Amino acid sequence: MRTLPVNLLYVKRAVVPLLSPTSAAAVVQALAPFELRLTANRRVVLAVLEASDRPLTTDEIVQRAGVPTSSAYRNLGELMDAGVVVRITAVGGGDRYELAEQFSDHQHHHHLVCIECGIVTDFDPSAQLERLIDREVQSLLATSGFEVTHHVFDVRGRCRPCLQRGGLRTQ
Repeated sequence: MRTLPVNLLYVKRAVVPLLSPTSAAAVVQALAPFELRLTANRRVVLAVLEASDRPLTTDEIVQRAGVPTSSAYRNLGELMDAGVVVRITAVGGGDRYELAEQFSDHQHHHHLVCIECGIVTDFDPSAQLERLIDREVQSLLATSGFEVTHHVFDVRGRCRPCLQRGGLRTQ
């Protein structure tokens, strides 16, 4: 009999990672006010997101988690409502999903979004960029009375493979 590494789970002919105990405990607390439980499908969707090095499309999540498409969409919606998962809007409807920073081991980051193929790549901002963003936001807020909880900074353009292919330029 084949044994799987401790951090993997065999689900419907797919080998998926296990959600870390730390993340699971934090997610349980975040779901409670919404009267949601950490079900098996939610757990495996979250484990796939936790193990990924980039935001994933719903199709990628379905494939990696081995859950039905309808379950993936329903769970992603509920997890977004609870603030556990974040959607990154890509060009052409290819939205991607990742764990919210407070549920992830990934540090604060931003995204490079290809306007041609839709791939979303994380990048770590420099301290100088973060200070600049914070300074500009504070300047804008001085007169508006708006309270900031966080910021999102997505840079849109063309990724290296799309540039090398010389494909259509989309705006």
